[in-house]
Order: sequence, then structure tokens, then C-alpha cells
Amino acid sequence: MRPGKTILLLISLLFFSLLQGCSSGNTDAGDTPSGSADQPVQNVTRWGGPARQPDLWGQVKTIRGNKLTVYKVENNAQNLSEEERKAQRGQMQSLSPEERAKARAERIKVSNETVDVIIPVGVPVIATGNFGAEATEVDISQIKQGDIIKLWLESKPSGDEEAMAEFVQIIQGGYGQ
Repeated sequence: MRPGKTILLLISLLFFSLLQGCSSGNTDAGDTPSGSADQPVQNVTRWGGPARQPDLWGQVKTIRGNKLTVYKVENNAQNLSEEERKAQRGQMQSLSPEERAKARAERIKVSNETVDVIIPVGVPVIATGNFGAEATEVDISQIKQGDIIKLWLESKPSGDEEAMAEFVQIIQGGYGQ
């Protein structure tokens, strides 16, 4: 075999080995369904957030500086068993983007009840995509009207008092689990 062909063969083998490694390298994001009880907590605790489920799901009505007014949101997927969540995840991945958006819209219920929330300076704000996508820390300015967010609260509102957030997660790409 000529040296040029040998080198080409070795480079090809290296390339395919790297591709195989990339496709199977990070399995922890896909192993646990995004709807499982542990996945949201794992994403949050990686960024210094509390090791508990969020206190409030909301859809941003208004944002002024570090004060949000959110509509309370109920996510019906929170009440599913782990097996039901796995089945739902598989079903969602097989749908077209339009069908997926419709299914998400049916899964959540946005109420007319609002809550005012203050996000103190220095509170972590992370953004995650759907199906357990890796989180990234973002600035509070990334929160936009209409976004679905999860809030972990320091203090819960009583009467006219505003809630104080200790951690915020923006669900990018629509209504996540």
C-alpha cells in the first residue's frame, strides 16, 4: 500500500472514531426524561439553585427592571408517573413542530391570576431548552413577555406583598416539562 493511501485510511478511521464518540459521548442529558422529577432539580442544582421543585410556574405578563408580573401556570405533566412521562417524551419527539406546539399548549393551563415577583440582584437566571437540554446562565434581560418560567421563591406572597425569587429558569423553545 502506498504511504498516501495509508495516511488517508488512518485519517478516515480517526474521523469516524471521533464522530462515533460525539454521537454517544454525552448521554446523561438524554438518559433521564426531561419530565422526570429529578431532571429539573439536577439542572438547577448545577447552577447553585435549590434542590427542590419550583414554587411557581408562570407566564411573564410584564417585566420592569427586576420586577415581574406573571400569570400562574399549571403544567399537567407534573402529575404524571415516570412511565407516563417517558411515553409522553417519546411521543413528543415523533411529532412535527406544529403538532408539538399544540400538544404543549394543551398540557399547560395559564390562569388569569397574577403574582408579582422581585428578582434581586445576583439571583441566578438560567435558560433551558426542551427534552433535558443543557442549561446556560443568562442575564435577567433575557426574560421576555410571554416566556414560561419556573420560579423558586425565598418568600411567598401574602396579600399585597411581592414574592422574592431565589432562582429563575426560563423554558426556551416553548412550554417545557
